[in-house]
Amino acid sequence: MKFNLLAACLVHITLAVPSNQEKRDSIKPVVKGTPQVVGILADSSLNRDSCGSSLFGDRALWVCRDTQHYDPDGIPNLPIFTSSASWSDFVTGGGSQLTMYGDNQDKSFYPLVPGNCDDNQAGICSDGTRYPLWANAPPLVTSLDSSGTTTGYTWISNSHISGLSDLIQHPSVALYRVTYTSGASGLPKAELVNQAFWAENDIPFGTYGGVVQDDIVYIWGQATGGLCESRTCTQLDDDAATIENASAGGQGTYYFSNPWKSFVWIGQPSNSVSADFYITTSPAPEGPWTEPVKFYSGANGNYSLGAYTLQANPAFSLPDSNEIYLTYTKTDAVGDNVALYTTPLILVEWEN
Repeated sequence: MKFNLLAACLVHITLAVPSNQEKRDSIKPVVKGTPQVVGILADSSLNRDSCGSSLFGDRALWVCRDTQHYDPDGIPNLPIFTSSASWSDFVTGGGSQLTMYGDNQDKSFYPLVPGNCDDNQAGICSDGTRYPLWANAPPLVTSLDSSGTTTGYTWISNSHISGLSDLIQHPSVALYRVTYTSGASGLPKAELVNQAFWAENDIPFGTYGGVVQDDIVYIWGQATGGLCESRTCTQLDDDAATIENASAGGQGTYYFSNPWKSFVWIGQPSNSVSADFYITTSPAPEGPWTEPVKFYSGANGNYSLGAYTLQANPAFSLPDSNEIYLTYTKTDAVGDNVALYTTPLILVEWEN
């Protein structure tokens, strides 16, 4: 696997751009008509936080964060397992069925890191702190071999938290490999490759998302001074090589648009808990990126954190269709102020 490590810092461009990547103009997307809320994606038996999708074979693989079962009254209950996975089937012409399915056997999809309070599936420690193992992006698919085996990778920070406060400012990053062979029963297999692929205080490349294009893997990671390219931004506080506008600062999705021949980022602005979707595009992964603009606002929940984990799902669309399917986590209070998570699916069509 060949890595060309990116994130978003760059004044001196040192990235070697593939020779078959022609020069292109920047795209400024315009929404066509009114985005349509297709419905709510759900596994009826599970309350699931922060879901994102990847193309695995001929289906969408969803991987979500904290997951719970419901009690007989439909209220989420304990215990929590820190991640879960499901399938959903594509719809002819674009989109996905709303039903998610797959048996997680009440175990975290990503195995907990040894030593990080891994004696329970939530990563909860005896002192009440937690190693939540929350992925910010779904598996980045890197290969499909002749046997029909799809392979992807996920980078997850080894965060240690008390409540929602970080106890480690810049934790190490674990690397997971996810594999599935077409026709096999059940969900893909996730295995821990390296529990500290990036060391503490390294720039966490891959945690912010990635794109495979022209047989090169591009992965982004957020530093203190912004997103940065690995050859010129080597320290977390290095802002001398910032790539302008490579995101809006919050969680989102990078992908490559065939109709636009451009890299795209769609996501949430930093310090936001509203379903305000922003977009920025670039003809090359290192920029120049257009200034992020808001193009859609979804309904927010009534819980304290109303909406987050804004994602794009490019696998849902035919390769040359000028559209994108969006998802996000909407949180509402139920029962005794318990968070109920739902995942709306929205179709956006573009003018250009």
